Amino acid sequence: MAPRARRLAGLVLAALVGLAGGLPPASATPAKSSAAADPQRFAGTARLPGCSGAVVRWPAALDTDRAVVLTNGHCVRVPFLGARETLVDRRTGTKVELLDGRGDVAVTARAVRLAYATMYRTDLAVLELRETYADLVAGGVTPFGLAVEGPSRGDRIRIPSGYWTEQRACATAGTAHRVHERSWDWWDSIRLPARAGCGIRGGYSGSPIVDRETGEVVGLANTAYVGGRRCVDSACEEDRRGRVRMVRDMNYGQQTWWLHTCLDSGRVLDLGTPGCRLAKPRR
Repeated sequence: MAPRARRLAGLVLAALVGLAGGLPPASATPAKSSAAADPQRFAGTARLPGCSGAVVRWPAALDTDRAVVLTNGHCVRVPFLGARETLVDRRTGTKVELLDGRGDVAVTARAVRLAYATMYRTDLAVLELRETYADLVAGGVTPFGLAVEGPSRGDRIRIPSGYWTEQRACATAGTAHRVHERSWDWWDSIRLPARAGCGIRGGYSGSPIVDRETGEVVGLANTAYVGGRRCVDSACEEDRRGRVRMVRDMNYGQQTWWLHTCLDSGRVLDLGTPGCRLAKPRR
């Protein structure tokens, strides 16, 4: 979220305890975990103020195009975006640390444009960096590819957090038709069971959900069960019949394949692209 993390931590956590990107406690600092088992586990991940992210490359992007980083919509502004608010083409100056495979900072980049951000239907932000893909590769950063469809039940995934330089891994538990938290409404959310190994915490918001077979990003982690009031302190699920429940120890991520439906010629994010599924700004 905002760079002034210490001052805002109490505000953010009080406002939305459930969001996985609710800022970590003020005393918390990222600590590197051992990457000996997989020396490439953090390749392409990003560390933002209070959140995580991932460098992705659009299918037809050129080496000379400015690189983009995906994170959650709730990571780019305090106060949070409204229930149906969408931002496009906004200036920003967010510092973004891009990591190599072992979790070391390979490139300290600067986001110069907030291309897109919303917390309606999904929890997604697209940051455009000052640096090009060629700049990042020369600095030792390997972008992710973006899957053209979301995960199926039982798919083996991993969630590397650039903020914490630690990783969770599990099999997905399908999707929730709707996930609600306070006034936000997210569609087809990816279910990530904590008891199976996908327990996430503050700072994991915006972390890529990576298919372990293809290595592609299939979603972004964004919220978690923490107990408390249903649909307020913790996210709750609504099924297709309108039945609502809060699921203990269930965490959630949001779909990213929708971005493909909004790419003009596979290279430029354009909400006017026919069939684009992302929410558009309200007139």
